[in-house]
Amino acid sequence: MKYKNILGKDFNTKKEAKEYFNSQLYSIEQKIRGHRAVDRHTKFTEDTFIKDSEMKYLYHNFLTEDKETLKEVFDGSNPYSWWCKFNNNGTRNLGFQIENRHGSKRIIPISPPRIFTCFGKATKNHFLHEKQTARRLIHYQRDDYLKKFAGENEHGYKVIWSSIFECDECKCKVAYDDIEVHHLVSFNDIYNEWKKNVWEQDPLPNSAGTYFGDYKILEDGSMLRAEDSWREFHLNISCFQKLCKTCHAKETYG
Repeated sequence: MKYKNILGKDFNTKKEAKEYFNSQLYSIEQKIRGHRAVDRHTKFTEDTFIKDSEMKYLYHNFLTEDKETLKEVFDGSNPYSWWCKFNNNGTRNLGFQIENRHGSKRIIPISPPRIFTCFGKATKNHFLHEKQTARRLIHYQRDDYLKKFAGENEHGYKVIWSSIFECDECKCKVAYDDIEVHHLVSFNDIYNEWKKNVWEQDPLPNSAGTYFGDYKILEDGSMLRAEDSWREFHLNISCFQKLCKTCHAKETYG
């Protein structure tokens, strides 16, 4: 066996190891303990489904040696706790906290194949990182679209979190956490068009994937940021459809 002691099991391939890790991660039940963000997630201990000692073993034996990835992910520090991070859309991430991150206590999500060589290449994929940044920058447009179909609260404001939505395909009724916003013109086509024919250069996503760092000086002397150009282009070109998770999977993957 090439990849040994991955959460207590041995595997011949990275694919098998990754699938097993994900199965274990998705077997963890969410227990909400309070109103803080940290109270929605599960910290790994020796009593949890994935053990803290198992994560430390992966960290010490299968951590990438790619210096750029290590710098971007861990900011020159070391993780002192590992977590299962529950996302609003039902997905999950491996999460961690690190020392001396400006006093921050937040749980930082990470894809295991990005840092552990037993699951993937564990090197930075610049193109994927750029696309992920682009998606984060226009995520609010998803919620703006859903507000058109949301109900109103007692003050007359549209509230998407507590609303029920109808799938445009199968007409089933689902809550906010179970509704997906589907691009009728694919996201990749929109982004590639913007980068190739509008921005025409590297938008320079930051290491955290939260903004584009590039900008242009226009003829009138004003500055146009790459992230503002991208947001406006996407808003003008995109056309959405609201789908339940099942219908969205069919549209996306056939």
